[in-house]
Amino acid sequence: MPRQASLAWLLWVFLLHASSRLAADWTPAGESERQDVGADLAYAKRTAVRPSDGKQVTAHLAFFTSRAFRLEVIDLRAGPEPAHPTLEAAFRAEGCAAGVNGGFFHPDWQPVGLAISKGERINRFETTKLLSGVIYSDDRGIHLVRRSRFQDHRGITALLQTGPYLVENGRTVRGLSASDPRRRTFIATDWRGHWVIGATTSSLTLADLGETLASPDALTPWRVDRAINLDGGSSTGFFFDRDATRAPVTLQPRKRVRNLLAICAR
Repeated sequence: MPRQASLAWLLWVFLLHASSRLAADWTPAGESERQDVGADLAYAKRTAVRPSDGKQVTAHLAFFTSRAFRLEVIDLRAGPEPAHPTLEAAFRAEGCAAGVNGGFFHPDWQPVGLAISKGERINRFETTKLLSGVIYSDDRGIHLVRRSRFQDHRGITALLQTGPYLVENGRTVRGLSASDPRRRTFIATDWRGHWVIGATTSSLTLADLGETLASPDALTPWRVDRAINLDGGSSTGFFFDRDATRAPVTLQPRKRVRNLLAICAR
């Protein structure tokens, strides 16, 4: 190939890659309730837009730091009647400031994969493709790791097997589904002590969610290093207990769920 033609071909490849990447980027839409990055706990409702087609996603977000908060899995037990009638009742009963619905479950409400609530193990560790990661708390902090890198040990107080992974090393994970848009629930971190749990009020695909979280400042004021999907669709729920002068932010799931992922003070 002549040198000039070779350079032209390389330029074309570069521009194609750049344009496809720009098309996938999401940006903040309008004036959102923004998070104080110095706060240990904060609520925000943010909307992101994809400039290429104008698609928008809105999410309730609870930002927190691992230095001040831990995760807790609230088990609502199996059976037709949950341990608590609403998300608000469950989080208030456990003294937790915020939370979302948790992991996947079978029609009989048994968890899919391992769940640990207050140190009690429910079900067993599974290697199903969907359950690509593990989110858990122990005396060393909060951890989000790939299933293959998880090392079981004593002292884990809260754990959920879930998936798929959405963002890894700051990039959207390849192969995420670009079909079946629905409401989504997720947890993400910058891996520097900042975390966020969120629930979307808009329907979007897993690929869209991964791209949104990996786009700088679209939903979070810091770079997302890793993020993972929780049970979504009709299970999507969110709670944030604001100050005494304002009502809590509540998004109730459309169906009964097995467990919740809560933010509780250390």
